[in-house]
Amino acid sequence: MRAWAEINLDNLEYNIKKIRELSNGRELMAIIKADAYGMGAVSIARELSKIGINIFGVSSLDEGIELRNKGIESDILILAGIFDEELKEAENRDLQVTITDKAQIEYIKKNNLSLKIHLKIDTGMGRVGFTVEEGLEAVEKCRRNGIEVVGIYSHLSVSDESDSHSIEYTKNQLQKFEIFEKVEDIKYLHILNSGGIIKFSDTSYGNLVRAGVMMYGFYGEGKIEELKPVFTLKSRVLFLKKLGEDMDISYGRIGKGKKGDMIATVSIGYADGVRRELSNKGTVEILGVECKIIGRVCMDMLMVKIPREIEDKIKVGEEVIVLGKDIYSKSLIIGCSIYELFTGLSRRVTRVYIKNKKSYFINSLIGD
Repeated sequence: MRAWAEINLDNLEYNIKKIRELSNGRELMAIIKADAYGMGAVSIARELSKIGINIFGVSSLDEGIELRNKGIESDILILAGIFDEELKEAENRDLQVTITDKAQIEYIKKNNLSLKIHLKIDTGMGRVGFTVEEGLEAVEKCRRNGIEVVGIYSHLSVSDESDSHSIEYTKNQLQKFEIFEKVEDIKYLHILNSGGIIKFSDTSYGNLVRAGVMMYGFYGEGKIEELKPVFTLKSRVLFLKKLGEDMDISYGRIGKGKKGDMIATVSIGYADGVRRELSNKGTVEILGVECKIIGRVCMDMLMVKIPREIEDKIKVGEEVIVLGKDIYSKSLIIGCSIYELFTGLSRRVTRVYIKNKKSYFINSLIGD
């Protein structure tokens, strides 16, 4: 394999157990939108179903249909809203949907659709959803018209940030949502996301939590100490050369190699998900040693300078760790979130699932 992501299912199971402990008895929704943050939605859903996860969150109708087509029978909620013309198919597939305005309630009523809906409340995200007052009215409107409201929820916008202003803002969002605790016969009441689970699980809000990227051991501020990293992006050394003269490296001549330097070409690039912003800045790990990326990251390859201490040990085919426990520090170099790095993995990166310290399942372009 030229480039692959190792996904440790043992660590995933460990993390789920810890998240359940952190959640103080609340049910757990696993958020597996964006192909489970690059981990493979179907494979992750199958494994989580085995350990008792009964509800999944996806972003779109197509993501929900993919899971249904692959035999996932648990509750599935489409989180990012849905267009009117998609509602009938959601009903056919027994997918729960997020409703964010009164007009869509009217559409459901007019077309006599039998859907399980979650009402989205905007408590401060400023994206989509009812105001608190509109949300209370929407519950009553749905019930008068025989529309089944199985959930009410909101989304915390800065729960993964630790500065005092963010903490106060999150507390204000939670307080706004508190009124929905009084609404009877709601199966799922949820506002705590990954950051909320970590910092606000001691509150009484909701009976369900939504765990996304934290399932893999990280959230907005980096690694979560109580959890284990699930993901490692790897590649291999494709070519080695010792420079016989000073030489410019890669596109744009921004990489400068000196006579005597050993340069390794690694078989992974920006078309696999390695960001170009790491050009001349980022590092990879080879034989336990950090090696600096030299020159621009190419579409299919990148070059690194090999430190003297491993020049005599390295060989073509050597394994290279491109992203792992350092994913947060690399996100800071780039100026992006870890979510972007996870979800930026392309289809051609083979996913290798590890269980009991062995390769358990492989998903690649050429099949499973």
